[in-house]
Amino acid sequence: MAAVLDTPITTNDQGIDRVLSAGLPVLLVAAGGALKRRVQNVLQKIAKAQAGKLLIVKLDLDENPESARRYHLGGPAVLSFKGGVEVARTEGLPSASALNDHLAFLLEGGPVPGTEPAPDAGGAPVEVSDGTFERDVLKSDIPVLVDFWAPWCGPCRMVAPVVEKLAAEYAGRLRVAKVNTDQNPRYASQYGVRGIPTLLLVKDGQIFDRLVGVQPEPVLREAVERALLS
Repeated sequence: MAAVLDTPITTNDQGIDRVLSAGLPVLLVAAGGALKRRVQNVLQKIAKAQAGKLLIVKLDLDENPESARRYHLGGPAVLSFKGGVEVARTEGLPSASALNDHLAFLLEGGPVPGTEPAPDAGGAPVEVSDGTFERDVLKSDIPVLVDFWAPWCGPCRMVAPVVEKLAAEYAGRLRVAKVNTDQNPRYASQYGVRGIPTLLLVKDGQIFDRLVGVQPEPVLREAVERALLS
């Protein structure tokens, strides 16, 4: 009989595939350096209480860059896996509430973590992370203008006033999403964003148009109108 693990596992680039294919759901905590003692205690309690039902796995991002790239981890996150496939993630430093949300999702059929209602298109750009991109952009019921930017980018600051103006003007018909590529590299990489600012118009989960660099307001407005009218 195989041993039942009742303590968190620490994995690495070489061992992560073996862990994910062990046949149990996996709650994976990815972070750089040591986890806070409170989070360590929560992980220990979950592992002991749910031994034989799921695996609690820790991954040090600083020491395992291959796994960080593979799973598009630009920073700390909590990830849920079933059958070796990622089914949910919560970006940011692990918290007890996030861990419990993932636990309820994996074992009790609870809601997918991070699926709270999307922010409405209230006339201002919405900050979107890798963890909320699918909800706020790909599953949006209205077209989305996605602004991939970074704080150090001068051209990004040049285009920002036009983006904000369009958000206000098309409120209720268009969502404007801003993605800081320094903090959220996953979808920037997935969609081949090689220079910023890059603006994508997404409609029904698909790329409708792509504009790279600082674009005049009429060009952006025309692209938005095409997305709304098509």
